[in-house]
Amino acid sequence: MARVAGFSEATYIALHSMVLIAENGGERISIKDMAARLHVSEAHLAKVIMRLSHSGLIDTVRGPKGGAVLARLPEEISFLQILESIDGPLERSECVFGRRTCVYQSCIFEGFLKRLTEEAREWLAKRNLADFINTGTGVKTNEKDN
Repeated sequence: MARVAGFSEATYIALHSMVLIAENGGERISIKDMAARLHVSEAHLAKVIMRLSHSGLIDTVRGPKGGAVLARLPEEISFLQILESIDGPLERSECVFGRRTCVYQSCIFEGFLKRLTEEAREWLAKRNLADFINTGTGVKTNEKDN
């Protein structure tokens, strides 16, 4: 299925779970609770949480009272850091195949993908968790009760 942007499902889950963790105000939140709120697989979310933990963005504790908390302040964690902790560095390549030359005389995308990638990088780097949670656009009230 085509997506609006070419990030992995794991990245979308990571971004949304990091917002949930930030909104929890320093209290641990379990993987089970996050999976239920985000309507995603608990197993997939657990793998994403492990990668976020290894990247130093969150701290996790196992067990019945375990869960995840931010390892840094929300304003210190950009959306770009979250994306790159899951998918690796956002490439600056002009070619979707990563080549220096094309089979055509000019790229069929005419630089559009490069501009789109640069704009996405800039937006993701400027945006941090505090920006989102402070706008009041977080999880809908009825979603918190699910």
